[in-house]
Amino acid sequence: MSKIALVGEKIKEIRRAKKISQEKLAEMISMNHRTINRIENCHTMPTLETLDKIATALEVNLGDFFQTQTLKSRKEIIKDILNILNRLSDKELRTFYKAVYNFFI
Repeated sequence: MSKIALVGEKIKEIRRAKKISQEKLAEMISMNHRTINRIENCHTMPTLETLDKIATALEVNLGDFFQTQTLKSRKEIIKDILNILNRLSDKELRTFYKAVYNFFI
């Protein structure tokens, strides 16, 4: 399973633990329930804005969606990010850039 798929799985896990249906979560963030289904089943990657809305609705930190392994050093994190970026297609790289740019700028 890809790391991106783990984000959707984590959202599903947290949502189910809180006994919230996909329909209810979608209603809470003004989104179509089919979109929630597509996110949880890794058919689409949500924007950081959508992830933030989901985190707020589920009352968790945004980072909780990415907690799939132990913490790494800054150097290891940068190395991992560079490896990921090098494997992305041009289209995926542009999408990643837009998400990061819109989140941090």
